[in-house]
Amino acid sequence: MNRSDRQQGMTLVVSLVMLVVLTLLVVSAIRFGNINLRIAGNVQSETEASAATQVAIETMVKTINTTPNISTLATQQMTVSTGGRDYTVTVVKPACIFNKNINNSELDPTKAGDLPCFETTDTEKLITANNTLTTVPTACKNQQWDVLASVDDSAKSGAKTSMLQGISVRVGAEVQCP
Repeated sequence: MNRSDRQQGMTLVVSLVMLVVLTLLVVSAIRFGNINLRIAGNVQSETEASAATQVAIETMVKTINTTPNISTLATQQMTVSTGGRDYTVTVVKPACIFNKNINNSELDPTKAGDLPCFETTDTEKLITANNTLTTVPTACKNQQWDVLASVDDSAKSGAKTSMLQGISVRVGAEVQCP
């Protein structure tokens, strides 16, 4: 047997080894691509769910600003479309966390927003034992409310998120802060 016959057999073995290595590289590239695609899909679903909760909170804030008595609002479920998918968002009944009476001295009668807070046009105040004028609580209060919205789309996209936002509002004296 001469030397060139042995080298031809070695070429076959080297080319088979190279083919196996190349196949392994292609398979691993495909697997990494699929993993990255799943990660991007999960991030997109989570971002869409967060956007849906923010839209639901903004809708609730608009409702709070137009409702005369916030404490009468109930828990709501709303469907929010983000363009890619519809999410069902649960907005929990707003919770009052802070209540502060507003005194007449803090109001400006020239501002239209302050006018409903004046109960009467009587500007006389009582005099305390220290000879200082008293300030009378008005018909308004400043309150802080928390609005909590959450999405649980575990069955479809796997997205699950919650968002809490505080809102400060001026309300009438009839609105109770439990």
